[in-house]
Amino acid sequence: MNARLGKWALGPVLVALLGGGLAACSSSSSGSSATTNANGSATTVGGNQHSSVQWITSPAGYVAAGGTQLPGSYPTPTKGPGAGCKIGYISPSNAIPGIQAEINGLTAVATQFGCAVVSKDGQLNPQNQVTGMQSLLSEGVAAIVLDPLDIGAMAAPIQQANQKHVPVIVVDSPASPTAANVTGTMSDYLQSRDATAYAAAKAVADAHPGASVGLVYPAFPAGNLQYQVQRFRYWSQKLGLTVVGQADSSSDTPTADAQAVTSLLQKHKNIQAILTYNDTAAEAAASAARSLGLNNILVTGIDGEQGVVGLIEQGQVLMTWAYDNTLNGKNEGTAAIDAADGLHIPAKVAAPGAIIDKSNVSSYKPQA
Repeated sequence: MNARLGKWALGPVLVALLGGGLAACSSSSSGSSATTNANGSATTVGGNQHSSVQWITSPAGYVAAGGTQLPGSYPTPTKGPGAGCKIGYISPSNAIPGIQAEINGLTAVATQFGCAVVSKDGQLNPQNQVTGMQSLLSEGVAAIVLDPLDIGAMAAPIQQANQKHVPVIVVDSPASPTAANVTGTMSDYLQSRDATAYAAAKAVADAHPGASVGLVYPAFPAGNLQYQVQRFRYWSQKLGLTVVGQADSSSDTPTADAQAVTSLLQKHKNIQAILTYNDTAAEAAASAARSLGLNNILVTGIDGEQGVVGLIEQGQVLMTWAYDNTLNGKNEGTAAIDAADGLHIPAKVAAPGAIIDKSNVSSYKPQA
């Protein structure tokens, strides 16, 4: 499942999405703009010495440490696919915070080029996404943006789209910047899961060098979030942290996350930091740690949701990686128009995010 379940997941869901190779902007408000350096990354990151929100595809030091640099944008379309054109979009769940902002961004681009957007709600059910994709094909869409819950379940409808010469752009599936794209898909719009894992581990390493770290793992169908935790482990070890334990969360809910964190802390009493797969888990981790009287544990999140902002201000969460959901939608819409026009587009594009910590949280405006 392509869980932007960091943005999504089964249960009360979460969101967080991104946009493409951009660097500096003042906030994450809808329609925010950014600029790109020559290498596609920002020269500064929202760390202790900075006060503004910086939208980046590569945190400082990521590429130098062995991270993969990908293109940060799709070509700018020059025309639409034709009169009455339709662009299809399949969400994991419209109930996920930020999904509507993403749809709005996609619609803005589609409308600019004379196309309507036909959206199908996956409702956290892979079969609904299969049905939705078949419906889009019967409605004659010119291209499809698919945010899959279970990419394996979409093999047959992707093949059907290929037979109808309808290009398919997927979101964050596979999540790895180096993995081969799914057969039959034209481009993979990545939410930079590896870069976000680096950013979280680097924040902990900077705040507490050599810290003992615990991980919260999403034990529900969420392939990109599971990959994220694998990369937490990789980057933690590479940055001199020691991973001492991992606990599985059975669903993307505060209750399941709190149970996982409590078990983790009780089993590994030397934990000094917890890296979580999204902001719901980060909030649960901060609360569980406080309930056990452990007030100095560093906690990181992912998504940039409203609920974690206050915890960062209070010092209960160290940082989160935020997404610009509207910009994500615009980038996905650009890819769809390009593909429908028959333009060559990059096989993978990295969406931008922003490191939000205590130094710049006051200038950050969540979309979810």
